[in-house]
Amino acid sequence: MAEANELERIKQAKDYFQRYYQFDDAVAVNQQNKEYLKTYIHNDYDVEDEFNFKGKFMKTLGVAAAIGLVMGLLLFLITGMWLVGAIVFGVLTAGLAILAAYVLKIRLNDTKDNQHEVNEGIKEQIAGLELRDQQLIRQRDDYYRGLKKRIDFMSLDYMDNIDQIEEILVNGEADTCEDAVAVFEQKLLLKEMTSFLGNEEQPEVQPLDPAKAKEMFGDPLEVIRENRKKRKKDKKADSIFADW
Repeated sequence: MAEANELERIKQAKDYFQRYYQFDDAVAVNQQNKEYLKTYIHNDYDVEDEFNFKGKFMKTLGVAAAIGLVMGLLLFLITGMWLVGAIVFGVLTAGLAILAAYVLKIRLNDTKDNQHEVNEGIKEQIAGLELRDQQLIRQRDDYYRGLKKRIDFMSLDYMDNIDQIEEILVNGEADTCEDAVAVFEQKLLLKEMTSFLGNEEQPEVQPLDPAKAKEMFGDPLEVIRENRKKRKKDKKADSIFADW
């Protein structure tokens, strides 16, 4: 097994990397939060679609017509005059429909105004998160540049492979951190070569343009015709010699 000071070096590197990952995660979470907040922003068209003015009005109109019909029938039964009942039905239904449309319009406008306030509030929060985003990215990048100076035995390209490098050191395959990185690189190269050789694929044959193919390889139909003539000629010759 490697000496304690080498194990401590790689342990310290893991701690540094963990801190970097925390910065990276913070940036990702902050950006996810921004995208999440954007889902709360809606324009007037979205509000109108969700409010469904037409659907609400038609439902209210049905209620108004039912009330008008009941009152019209009641007056018809009382007075015996169908014209009075019809007039009451029409006036009452139209009046209730107009009132319902007015109330729904007020409610829709209030909903739009409320959404405008929500949009402004969300935009303010997003602006704050964008500033936070810039700060986190700057801190992460500054920390990364500092890591390049602190970690002197490996490339930061292998940051995600630190556990494998540590395992090489712990298993005694290398005595120093630098040697452990070299062993890891050898294993990585061997794995890549094996993967390349094992998964080598034949290049896909692209079809040629018919005219170009005929120019390069000739006319296959002409070859067939020539072979047919040759076979007939050979067969005729065989029949002549068969008489001997």
